[in-house]
Amino acid sequence: MKKGEVAYCPRYQFANGTVSDKLLINLNNPLDQDPYLVLLTTSKQKFRKNNPGCHSAQGYYLISKDVDFFNEDTWVLFHTLREFTLKDELKESWSNNLKIMQPLKDTTLRAIINCLKQSNYITKYQMLLLK
Repeated sequence: MKKGEVAYCPRYQFANGTVSDKLLINLNNPLDQDPYLVLLTTSKQKFRKNNPGCHSAQGYYLISKDVDFFNEDTWVLFHTLREFTLKDELKESWSNNLKIMQPLKDTTLRAIINCLKQSNYITKYQMLLLK
């Protein structure tokens, strides 16, 4: 996966064992043995505001419907920030559980990353991976 690419995972398994279809956004181009930094998205508004853009204190970024290629409002959830190794990507790809879609526009990706950096959901190490 390349920086900015969105991948569809039809059988994403959460830590609690539940499975759901998810879109993942890759935030970096890892060097050597560095991991990918990946965020999950949701189209379920729940308690979140419907105002497009950065909501770093609340831990998400809202991409409006019809921006980039999304056909519905999509919340990028910072609490789902995950380090994903090349081995993980290959395993998921080989099992047909990870399908690379198209990349986000550069402006959208930069806005998400800048918003994430303002939140409490990213470590100093992970910030270094966002080169």
